[in-house]
Amino acid sequence: MAQSRTRLLAVLLPLSLLLLAGFVVPIVIVAFYSFIPPRSFEFSSDLTLQNYASAIGDGYWRPLLWSAIGALLTTIICLLLAWPTAKALDRFAGRWAQIATLLIALPIFISESVRLIGLSLFLMPGGGILAGSLDALFGVSIGTILNTHLAALLGLVYVHFPFVLFPLLLGFSLVPREQIEAGRDLGAGRWQLFREIELPLTAPGAAVGALFCFVLSLGANAEMTILGGQVVTVITRAIEQRFSYAQDWPLGAALTMLVIAVTAIVVFPVLKRIDMERLLKR
Repeated sequence: MAQSRTRLLAVLLPLSLLLLAGFVVPIVIVAFYSFIPPRSFEFSSDLTLQNYASAIGDGYWRPLLWSAIGALLTTIICLLLAWPTAKALDRFAGRWAQIATLLIALPIFISESVRLIGLSLFLMPGGGILAGSLDALFGVSIGTILNTHLAALLGLVYVHFPFVLFPLLLGFSLVPREQIEAGRDLGAGRWQLFREIELPLTAPGAAVGALFCFVLSLGANAEMTILGGQVVTVITRAIEQRFSYAQDWPLGAALTMLVIAVTAIVVFPVLKRIDMERLLKR
């Protein structure tokens, strides 16, 4: 028993030190910076809440609200798209499921900025692929959705869809096909099978995918810069401006802590309801 504990500690110690150095310590430093006087660059014992008052009172709640709404909409849309896709891949794709999954996963290994620039070229009016194809095939001329909230949302869905699909695929693998067939034999309809069997068993995978999507979308910036232009201002851009152009690190730190607080409020209650042990064993 003692030897097993020693081995466990030997394995966990490097990981614990890595998390401490790369995660806990930076957050503690940022949290401390958020309480020092505005536009200061040195640690001080004169702590204040003025940075949080400025973060809330100077209109920074608008980019934070857009980031939260954009992340929520992205999560909902990705779930609606990933559910039938995951079900089709799990039930009907057969030996083609691995090929289809690989094709969906391949874009993850390409730079996000490169993919978004390609998407912007696709949506560009006149010389864009979409507009050019519609004009050549159907004689239909369309404007552009670039530099709009819709374009930014489309980019968020495009980038984060795989992060919802793959955990949901894992969730569908927890659904016994025999149970579905038994429900059909007993006269259950599609809605009843979904409500009584599929939804409860796939919920852990869907919750994990939704958390991934929400957290990543909340901190997204490239989609807004490339597709949203100057029309969309999100909290990550505001934080970047505070730390770089404005040289107001305390306010940037306060905004960062607000984003961390919003993330924690969403993530921790959901994590408590997920049976991760059952999901990982599968």
